[in-house]
Amino acid sequence: MKRKYAVITGFMGQIQDRFSFYGVDRTFEEMVQVSSTIKGCSGLEVVYPQQIDDPLVQKKILDNYGMAVAALNVNVKSELKWQYGSISSPKAEIRKEAVEYIKTGLDYAAELGTNKVTVSFLNDGSDYPFELDFKRAFEHAVDSIRQAASYRNDVKLSLEYKLSEPRIHALLGNAGKMAYLCEQVGLPNVGVTLDTGHALQSLEVLSDSVSFLAVTNRLFHIHVNDNYRNWDWDMVPGTVNFWEFLEFCLYLDRFGYDEFITADVFPQRHDAVRIMEKTFEWMDYMFDISERIAEDNKIFDMMNNGADAFECMDYVKHFVR
Repeated sequence: MKRKYAVITGFMGQIQDRFSFYGVDRTFEEMVQVSSTIKGCSGLEVVYPQQIDDPLVQKKILDNYGMAVAALNVNVKSELKWQYGSISSPKAEIRKEAVEYIKTGLDYAAELGTNKVTVSFLNDGSDYPFELDFKRAFEHAVDSIRQAASYRNDVKLSLEYKLSEPRIHALLGNAGKMAYLCEQVGLPNVGVTLDTGHALQSLEVLSDSVSFLAVTNRLFHIHVNDNYRNWDWDMVPGTVNFWEFLEFCLYLDRFGYDEFITADVFPQRHDAVRIMEKTFEWMDYMFDISERIAEDNKIFDMMNNGADAFECMDYVKHFVR
């Protein structure tokens, strides 16, 4: 299967962590142009409102460089007004504005030629005990998402979870809770963005999260990156948790995931083009191995018919070269 890979547009410009700036300050068109030189990249995940303010203008730029839109990422976290939450804010006017941001994102996504909006609610949560009414916050989150997603059902709304950052405790911090929120919303166009780094940070097993979200029809979008489980370091996938990523690739194919896979990898001290190309090289390498495992049509029989863990691991190991 030919994979569809995308990058997050902003990683092609200037980026920063808590201490330093990296990369080159570029206009939207310059970031698109640089992205178009990345081997294996055919799409971009663009951000509203920071990058997309006139989708017809931006679509023309994207088309000029032959770049599709993998998803439109609605940013309801970086502006000061979101510091105490967006969809779960105790202030009705803030929740209303978050809903309007998402609705605009749904419209802009359609104009850009994609049927997918992804959004993460990283300021929705708490830092201290007794700071947040969790019951009220969850109920308002469900209501806000329902309002936004029901605005138009031809565009998918994919919700990204994360354990922490910038909030110490995120309201929506794992796959199970996010999938349950989707069920409470009760709309078929609401699903989940699985960011592998966030799943690892939440101590999830990647293939378990893929399987759970897929069988509940909530696996809408994928971000790939790796870490040591102690923080969301956004490293090249498979460089730390190789065996888990190999199994992850096997399960993506098992469930027929054939949409864009976005590299959410922080270039930091590396050249941005090179780090994205390495991301796609590693993903292709692991997919090639997992495809050969699947073609042999044996591993799941072994799992289900008494083979122990090391029989299964030794079987998988002989495909790695």
